[in-house]
Amino acid sequence: MLQHIRLDPDLCEDLRRDLNAGGWLITHQDVGQTELVGYGYVIRWEKNGRKVILNYADRQGAAEANLEISQEALAEIQALIARLPAE
Repeated sequence: MLQHIRLDPDLCEDLRRDLNAGGWLITHQDVGQTELVGYGYVIRWEKNGRKVILNYADRQGAAEANLEISQEALAEIQALIARLPAE
């Protein structure tokens, strides 16, 4: 079962960098236009059978981001997010 967390969109780049540096492997990535005036991406990482999925969308300057995290990775990812700089 995946847990859902809303994420400050300003933290997405730092989170991506830290997951990649922490040995999480990208297993899927999709980028493109959302609706007619937006942009978005989905990135899925895996590490030791655990999963993290980042969903990001920017519609006319209104950005939203959320994470889907496997239960086994939840504490690690929450700690990682807590260390990210607030913009």
